[in-house]
Amino acid sequence: MAKRSRNSLVTTSFHYLVKTAPNEDDPDNPIEAGFTVEEFERVVDRISDQTPLNEQDPDVITRIKGGTDLPFGEHEIVDGSIHFGRFDGAYYGQQFRNNLLGVISADSLNLRPFHYLITRLRDGKILVGVTYHGQFGDYEGMSSCLMHLLRGNYTITSRTLRSLAGEIGNGVPVELKLTYRKSDERPERRNLFGRSGVVAIKGTEFGDDFAEQVGDIARQVRGDVGRRKQILSQIVNNGELLELDDDDIIGCTAIVRENGRNRTIYLLGENNFATKFALIVDVDGNGVPRQNQVKDEMVRIMREKIMPMLN
Repeated sequence: MAKRSRNSLVTTSFHYLVKTAPNEDDPDNPIEAGFTVEEFERVVDRISDQTPLNEQDPDVITRIKGGTDLPFGEHEIVDGSIHFGRFDGAYYGQQFRNNLLGVISADSLNLRPFHYLITRLRDGKILVGVTYHGQFGDYEGMSSCLMHLLRGNYTITSRTLRSLAGEIGNGVPVELKLTYRKSDERPERRNLFGRSGVVAIKGTEFGDDFAEQVGDIARQVRGDVGRRKQILSQIVNNGELLELDDDDIIGCTAIVRENGRNRTIYLLGENNFATKFALIVDVDGNGVPRQNQVKDEMVRIMREKIMPMLN
C-alpha cells in the first residue's frame, strides 16, 4: 500500500535553459543570454509534432537513449505562449522481471508518460516544467532533447529553480548546520572554533525567533546569495557562538521538523535538486493523472511560485 501511495503522488519541478559564456571579471557568475524567437521555434516545431516514432527502429532507439529525441504526444498552447503536452521518458539499463511479461532485458526501451510545460520568457530564457509520478521523472531526458534542438555556436546551461519557502512548507526549522571558512587575511577575533569548520545552531538554544529568522532567509525567493549570507551571519553572531563576516559562510542546511519527521533543506551551498511542488490532481487505477488537471495545476504553480523567483 505504501508504494501505491508514493506512485500516486504527482509533483512538478521547474528549470530554465539559457546560453552562458565565461565571465572574466566574475568567474563564479557566467554571463547569461536568452534564446531568440527563431531558436525557440525549433522547440515548438518538435514538441507539436505528434507523429509516432518507430520504436522498433534501432536508429530511433539510439536517438531516444542518447537523449537527442523523445516520443512526444498531445500538445496544446495555453494563453498563446505556454506550451503544454505529454512526452515519454526512457528507462533502460537494468534487467527486471514482470509477472505477465517475464524477464525484461536491460537493453530494452521502457517508456513512461510524463507532462511538460514550456514557454519562452521575455528575456529569452526557456522555462521548462516537468511532472514526476512518485519517484519517477525524466527532466534529464527532456533537457537533453531540448538542448539538442537548440544547439548552436554557444554553451547551453540548465538551471534548477528552488523555492526555500516552498520546501519548508508547514515545517518548523529546528536546527541550522553551517559550514564556514575565515579569510586568512582577516585577524581572528575569537579563536574558539578555528578558521574553518561546521557549527550546528539549535533553535532550542537560540531563542524564540529562530524559526522566524530562518523563514526570513527562505523568503528571499530570488535566491539572493549575498542577502542569505548576511542573514545567516546575523543569526550566528546573535547567538554569540563565533563572529563571522558574510563572506566566511560557504554552506548551510536547515533541519525542518514536520509531522514528527525531520528533513533537510539546503539554504546555501551545492544542491542541484529543483523544488518539487505537489499537484492536486486525480489519478486513475493505472496511476495516470487527469491531463486537464495537470495542465491547470502546472500553470498555477508557474504563475504563483515560479514567476516571482524570476521577476
